[in-house]
Amino acid sequence: QPGQNAPEVMGVVKADGYGHGLIPSALASLAGGATWLGTAQPYEALRLRAAGIDSSRCHILTWLTSAPTTRFADLISEDIDISVGSIDSLDAVAFAARKLGKPARVHVKVDTGFGRNGFTPAGFSDALKRLQQYSSEGAIEVIGQWSHLAVADSPDVPEFVDATDRQIQQFHEFTKRMKEAGLAPKIRHLANTAATLNRPEIRFELVRPGIGLYGYEPDPAMGTSQTYGLQPAMTLQAQLGTVKTVEEGHGISYGRTYLTPNNTSTAIVPLGYADGILRSASGFDMQGARHVNKPGGPVRVETNNGARIV
Repeated sequence: QPGQNAPEVMGVVKADGYGHGLIPSALASLAGGATWLGTAQPYEALRLRAAGIDSSRCHILTWLTSAPTTRFADLISEDIDISVGSIDSLDAVAFAARKLGKPARVHVKVDTGFGRNGFTPAGFSDALKRLQQYSSEGAIEVIGQWSHLAVADSPDVPEFVDATDRQIQQFHEFTKRMKEAGLAPKIRHLANTAATLNRPEIRFELVRPGIGLYGYEPDPAMGTSQTYGLQPAMTLQAQLGTVKTVEEGHGISYGRTYLTPNNTSTAIVPLGYADGILRSASGFDMQGARHVNKPGGPVRVETNNGARIV
């Protein structure tokens, strides 16, 4: 919620906006009050700029920048913030910035325990020296410090709560070392959807909701979408196709994983694997349902008119 001490919001629109569409998701995020957009892939960030979402409208951060084909010069030219979490990526960004004659805006990614990309505590001293060098040369501007939480969506598991606490403590240690090196980050961001909802003490200057932006809770252990006032942004619907009655012992769909126990009314929903419905969605027993919200194979639905296989 907006307020005097409220953090800014980054709308994470990676993976084509979690399948909702990159540009529509970005525009909806900005309309909802986000001042940042986040993409995993650099080409997604460049697409946002090409769509007219320029730097006067919002900042954009992209973070999977370790590939040798990353177009750093294009990112810098388009005022796109770049995550650096290794010496190699930092060197590549600085090289492109020098050649372009424009400083790169960087966010220092630190590994607080997730185990993916990011500077480790042991290797951070060398990273700080490189950051100091490139900063003094004017090749980079250190904008942010960030990391990612592994199990913030499991508040019901004590060992996971402890693990999150350790990650938070490690994040603070990295911040301290950056400040001591004269590289105090202007913006810190650590909170994903789960931490944005249940760890207000680490919202810092910026939060990065991903799945919550699209209306879903990160994990049922935290409660339902309704618990947090979240509403799914997309609904997939299809009209029923063939409706018929089959006799006892009739196989339904691939694998004959369901055999009708008696004469049974069936209906075909024209959505399947080609539409992105996983086979793992098959076989769910939707007792008492008046509609099917988990399609993908034979699903028995108890309706007012008796059982129906959909």
